[in-house]
Amino acid sequence: MTPALAICQPYYKNPGMLAEQYRVWAAYPEAAKAQLEVVLVDDASPLPAADVPRPEGLPALRIYRVKKDVPWHQHGARNLAAKEAAAPWLLLTDMDHVLPSHTLEALLALVARTSNDTVYTFHRLDAPLLTPTRDDRGNLKPHVNSFAIHRGHYWAIGGYDEDCVGYGTDSYFRTRMKAASRMKHLVDLALIRYPREVVPDASGSSPGMDPRAFRNAGRRTAETRRRLQAKAARKLPPTVLAFEWERVV
Repeated sequence: MTPALAICQPYYKNPGMLAEQYRVWAAYPEAAKAQLEVVLVDDASPLPAADVPRPEGLPALRIYRVKKDVPWHQHGARNLAAKEAAAPWLLLTDMDHVLPSHTLEALLALVARTSNDTVYTFHRLDAPLLTPTRDDRGNLKPHVNSFAIHRGHYWAIGGYDEDCVGYGTDSYFRTRMKAASRMKHLVDLALIRYPREVVPDASGSSPGMDPRAFRNAGRRTAETRRRLQAKAARKLPPTVLAFEWERVV
């Protein structure tokens, strides 16, 4: 049976967080697991995802590995996951965000009756107390890079442009996505964010945690804008899957 939904996540030096994801995925109800697949992309991590022990009872799982370690290459990793997913719907999120079972079951019911150009975003809770994630003004702060999208719609938008690879450049895809989509925020459905205080390797966004962090932050500057404007003027599509990879699990 073709799954209805694929969880698509990049991995880079997160063995502890991946073990926690495995624990959650293995505990999903069997009926939900039957409609689910997980597509992990190891972004050339020196701590390979394939080496993390996998428990019994996981949903269908595949792991791909990027062959060259390009700093902050999450755009390419997401494109690869979207390419290799069999399910019509994708949940794109980061390794430090967990999909709880009640959100999974509700999302499966939603996508079964949703138009293909709808994109869902989620409320967010912080582990371990499950307190709502809020910004400096006290407003609810969903994760901007976590959303459910139809695979065909993702590719109709063009995918992430790998010419923009680098920390903090996700907004270039989100701008195109919002212009082409019906955006729906699911305030009653949450993802759970794991901070590094709970799982030390939950994310690599701290320079002290991961030396790649912020190395390419300058890609958000005028250089990147000029590159994209030149591509747009020539009506060039986004650059996607411009790297080598292999399936490892």
